[in-house]
Amino acid sequence: MFAALLLCLVGIAVAQRPQPCTTPPQWEGRLFDINEEQKFRVEGKLSYDAVYRRERLVDEIDETTGEDYFDTIALFDQRVEFIYNYKARNCTRQEIRRPWRDFGIRPNDRSFGEAYIGSSVFPETGVLVTIWGGNFTTPTNDTIDYVSTWTYRGCLPVSRTTYSEKYGSSHLSWYDITVGISDPNVFIPRRECLTNFEWENRFTLFGTPNKKIE
Repeated sequence: MFAALLLCLVGIAVAQRPQPCTTPPQWEGRLFDINEEQKFRVEGKLSYDAVYRRERLVDEIDETTGEDYFDTIALFDQRVEFIYNYKARNCTRQEIRRPWRDFGIRPNDRSFGEAYIGSSVFPETGVLVTIWGGNFTTPTNDTIDYVSTWTYRGCLPVSRTTYSEKYGSSHLSWYDITVGISDPNVFIPRRECLTNFEWENRFTLFGTPNKKIE
């Protein structure tokens, strides 16, 4: 009898264990990323494509600061990124050495439950989010701890807070997200970034593939 009850309790516990939702593989939105220790701050529009592992970040421009602002296209499968400087009006390309940033819930993440951003007391005054956390090791052997939130409905990323001894604390927020890629040519680099041959063949070289090439 005790064994049957124990098996029943185990079954209930397993059934109640939170399951990670699946984030849409392609979406666009605005982001705000800040790290006070590293004097780092970015605000802009992100086009994110986990199917073909590529992203484009267009910085918000504030001409009153005199700072440089960039339009960056990172093609992780090709290990190259193109960086256009709005102020200098030139483009550079470089090899990508950082790992791909997957903004979905990782298989080994731990659930920290759910919570409302805002309030659950009155209708339409809050957003229910699911909270997950974990850690990973960078190629330079630094451990990064993180806690992230996603909307309960739709599994859209909301925020991510990370910490490491080397880099300190960072906070990344997303907002105004729409699912899908509005412009199929958004990952084609600017004319200044490409050779004549690449520009003439830009849709073939940098356009959306018909299928993922392994």
